[in-house]
Amino acid sequence: MMSHFFLPDRRISRTLAGVLLVMSTTFSGAAATPIKVDTEDRAAAATEIVLEIRDRDELQRLTRLISIDDVRGMTVRGSATPSQLTRLRAAGYRWKVVPPAAKADAVMCPDGWVEDENRSWSCYPTWDQYTSILNLFATLHPEICRLVDLGPTANIVRPHRLLAVIISDNPDVEEDEPEVLLTSSIHGDETTGFVLTLRLIDHLLSEYGSDIDVTNLVDSTEIWINPLANPDGAYLGGDDTVAGAIRHYTTSSGTNSGVDGNRNFPSMPPEDDPNGSDHPDGRSWWPETEVMMALAASETFVLSANFHGGAEVVNYPWDTVVRRHPDNAWFEDLSRDWAELAQADSPGGYMTSVTNDGITNGYDWYQTFGSRQDYMTYFHGGRELTIELSTTKLLPADELDDMWQWNRRALLDFIGHAHRGIRGVVTDQYGEPLAATIEVMGLDTEIDSSTVRTDPDVGDFHRLLLPGLYNLEFRAVGCVAETALGVAVGDAASTRFDASLWCNRVLRPSRRIAP
Repeated sequence: MMSHFFLPDRRISRTLAGVLLVMSTTFSGAAATPIKVDTEDRAAAATEIVLEIRDRDELQRLTRLISIDDVRGMTVRGSATPSQLTRLRAAGYRWKVVPPAAKADAVMCPDGWVEDENRSWSCYPTWDQYTSILNLFATLHPEICRLVDLGPTANIVRPHRLLAVIISDNPDVEEDEPEVLLTSSIHGDETTGFVLTLRLIDHLLSEYGSDIDVTNLVDSTEIWINPLANPDGAYLGGDDTVAGAIRHYTTSSGTNSGVDGNRNFPSMPPEDDPNGSDHPDGRSWWPETEVMMALAASETFVLSANFHGGAEVVNYPWDTVVRRHPDNAWFEDLSRDWAELAQADSPGGYMTSVTNDGITNGYDWYQTFGSRQDYMTYFHGGRELTIELSTTKLLPADELDDMWQWNRRALLDFIGHAHRGIRGVVTDQYGEPLAATIEVMGLDTEIDSSTVRTDPDVGDFHRLLLPGLYNLEFRAVGCVAETALGVAVGDAASTRFDASLWCNRVLRPSRRIAP
């Protein structure tokens, strides 16, 4: 059975200079597995390959053999370590090796870039510039920004840290507001989102107090942004360049591990395995994966996105199973909003590399196991998208500004989606916040783990929904369940509905409360 990852202390403490997210995590059932590096994969980097399939049903088998990167018709592109190639050959497949693409000129930011108030965003920061500008953001905007050190990466020869900023009107205080997480470049060579999210941080901070939409978002949302989820891979060629960036995480010695960060999470149960798998890729959880798992357990993220490159499409759950998520219509609406805004703000042809409307169900594109969007959505009750921003992974620096112009409105609109649906606070009869579960009756299903949970520090919940009438049930351990009938959701801000549960050891039949 699946063991569930959690932090003993749910909340991350914060200071202006940044804090360390302690990784002394515990498990239900088993201790953490130490990192192991397959000796056959130690020296050789993964190989980019392309192969043809005869039927799309083959993807269910193929995705267990290699890391699929893209599927167009019957042509599959992916990457494979030496051991994966051996298994692929044994399975009867033949492939072509993709010659290394001519790397874009990775124009790095000049000296003085961090301090320049009129800095250009048409460049890639060095590692030192990246850490320095995050520190500068927190220093210049102490009232609304905190820098958080989430934890270490795998490379101990040339170590890096996973860093995030929190942007909110009261960044040190748990409030009744939704938490939103944006991260990029879990594949280290997919760098468009790296600069895009850095620029988003700058935009939110610099426009706060003058742009009413930005100000409202910051005042009403706890926004977490981790621009670089795989710094070891991004800076494999040296901390002063991204020219040698690779897809995978590195080993402790800094070589290519062959571990795909977006296949390294616990997997929700696929149809052919009711128990799922803690390690669907057959590898230990890498430090970067453990850091993200700990962050997801310590916070209550309502909405999240992770940014990739190599295609232009908005991908929504599920990746693992063919059935649709109970909120499939909502996911399609969320995804379509991003794609349509990006297409409206760009020349013709953007966000059409996979589908004409710019959106796809993950499984319909190609099945994967251990993806982060399924992990966040299934195990933590959040709602996550995988957003592929550019067909070129390591985008030429002079095209980075275009990506910002084409996706700026979509980014802000995405954060705003955290405020649409039903929100409220769940307390006991004494007004104390509860760790409660909220079920949309007739919509949520146990098999999809689609119910949402309160943030137990405040008791607030945020159930993202399309307009309509909904019946809710509120449950907490040791408390009498309550139901609310006919709660109306409109097109604008979330409908407010607070619930109070009677909590003791003697349970009684549920009571109905009117909206």
